Amino acid sequence: MAIDGVKIIDGDLAHDVYHTFMDLYDAGEPTETIKTTVEQLRIDNDDVDDEIFITAYALALWEIGHLDEKILSQVALAIQQGAFTNYLTQSEHAPGEGRRRQQVLNRFWNKINQPNLQPRKRKSHKAQTKFVFDEGDVLSFQMLDGTYRATILLLVSQHRGRCSYMFAKPTYTSASKSALDDVRNGEIMGSILRPKSQLGFDVIGIGHKDLRAIANKFDVIGHLEINPSAQCCGSQGGAVDFESFSYPFDNFNDFLGAKMTAKTRPMKVFAVQKLL
Repeated sequence: MAIDGVKIIDGDLAHDVYHTFMDLYDAGEPTETIKTTVEQLRIDNDDVDDEIFITAYALALWEIGHLDEKILSQVALAIQQGAFTNYLTQSEHAPGEGRRRQQVLNRFWNKINQPNLQPRKRKSHKAQTKFVFDEGDVLSFQMLDGTYRATILLLVSQHRGRCSYMFAKPTYTSASKSALDDVRNGEIMGSILRPKSQLGFDVIGIGHKDLRAIANKFDVIGHLEINPSAQCCGSQGGAVDFESFSYPFDNFNDFLGAKMTAKTRPMKVFAVQKLL
């Protein structure tokens, strides 16, 4: 079992529960609809996961002023059983972390037993409407050594007021500026995602403000109509400036020298045409 921390919102499950709840809340969904959706995350949990679930769920309900006696009693039972504290102390041999978890639970219990006098209001996240580049744009850019690479804007996503651009990585490399046909007829980095055996393209993500600051480093050389079903991200990296954006494109020569083996080619390189 992977445990990331002892706070109420720590680790994947707690984040999933809390942020699923709040995302639906901010989207205007009725409370009962939100509860029905979030409670599906409780299926097949063990005692530790159940404690993590019910405390994260209770926190979300308390924050919006909808914590009821039924959920409160479930929190009380979870704290009494101490599954997480016992796991840390006995299975992980980390009594200090166990004590910290118990302290967190004690403070949490005192908090949610008091009425929330300022329930959290629904947040309205402003969506970005003027994009730096558009989905399907094919961009050429020059590396520090003078050679050229190309990238394809696979997806623009907006979540909680943050606009992110996901750029795919064609294996194009040349001493001259990229040409659209060369990119379209070339190959692209990706992997087969389990368990659905879906093709996911390797991407580099960058935020709107960071991309706008380096937009002059790119030339739009054309546009591809991407099939919406192909807008699936596999391996993901992040960038905050041009140096961090271009770095993953710097090792293509090493990769291309080995990609023709039967082992690597089916899993890592695909025709750009699969995007269309």
